[in-house]
Amino acid sequence: MKLNEELVAIHAHVCGDGNMYIKKENRSPSSIRTSRSIKPFNRFIIEYTNTCPELLDRMTIYIKKLFPQTYVLRSNNKFRIQARNKILFDILKNLGYDKDDWIIPQEIVHSSEFRRIWLRAFFDDEGTVREASVLCYNTNKKAMLMIREMLELEGFKTSFYSSAPKQEKYKTLYIIRVAASSYLLFQKIGFNHTKKRIKYMNSCKKRINKLGLNAPAEIRISECPIPLAFLG
Repeated sequence: MKLNEELVAIHAHVCGDGNMYIKKENRSPSSIRTSRSIKPFNRFIIEYTNTCPELLDRMTIYIKKLFPQTYVLRSNNKFRIQARNKILFDILKNLGYDKDDWIIPQEIVHSSEFRRIWLRAFFDDEGTVREASVLCYNTNKKAMLMIREMLELEGFKTSFYSSAPKQEKYKTLYIIRVAASSYLLFQKIGFNHTKKRIKYMNSCKKRINKLGLNAPAEIRISECPIPLAFLG
């Protein structure tokens, strides 16, 4: 399958707040009656967890658009969805997903269209909005360095640092900070996460006022908060 918007976003969400695993299941009585085998089988599961309902709905739409017959369910935890599809599972594996050591394909890193889609989905999961900076966190150093490269290809000023774990059972946390000088430009990435989008929009308004800029009369929550033309 060729890269497309849905597949790129799914990959980013799985790398962010997702997970994939294989679960051994017993066949149902009806399946045993119609199957040549009674042995347990492997269930290939793609899982995504987020407290933002809109993101769960988006992830479901992405998966259904690529594989309309895929079974996507909400688990007992209302903040989690599961998709059962071996083909999608294998595709994401081939794109470099590994639970502890995932990478971002170069076809995404060096494509302005796919790069922005991937970064938006990842920051929806792992990003934090502050009044003078946007940050993201992860324990995968190799991937975080790739994300920093992607942000710098978009023209953002960034810093990279780590936070040592307080307990031995935890991993070192790596942090990317988008500098204040690039804060307004982050609209090129933006957010689909409702609360983060609103917080970013309000912070942009405050920053514009603080800098003494003449902001557009209307700043829409559902779109990029500031037209690119305004930023020059």
